[in-house]
Amino acid sequence: MQSSAEVRGTMLRFYEQLSAKDVASLDRLVSSDPATLVIGTAPGEWVTERDRLRYGFEVEGLGIEPGPSATGHERGDVGWFVDEPTYIFPDGSRMQSRMTAILQREDGDWRIVHMHVSVGVADEEVVGLQARWGR
Repeated sequence: MQSSAEVRGTMLRFYEQLSAKDVASLDRLVSSDPATLVIGTAPGEWVTERDRLRYGFEVEGLGIEPGPSATGHERGDVGWFVDEPTYIFPDGSRMQSRMTAILQREDGDWRIVHMHVSVGVADEEVVGLQARWGR
């Protein structure tokens, strides 16, 4: 893998367009490949359906800021991105997260084919929460 300003730039545009609720532009950044998958932090956020992806992008007031070390890499037509972005919710609250994304080159442009967002939480806390949720 080599460093890729193009892959990094595509993801930073994704952040900007998500924050601006520019859903039409987001559609051009996310692959239409049937293997496309976005995994979020909330239970049930395992999304493959285009309509559900669009809905997630349209959430009113949701913003995202890049972390200090957003990095893109590529090899051939496959790209890889890592970051520790901050999500900003409509009430102004903020959530630090971790993100990885896989992109593929389609018709000369980079498009997101997989994205996974997680939040660093101590294992003991997760066990306690899942016990409360009956899992």
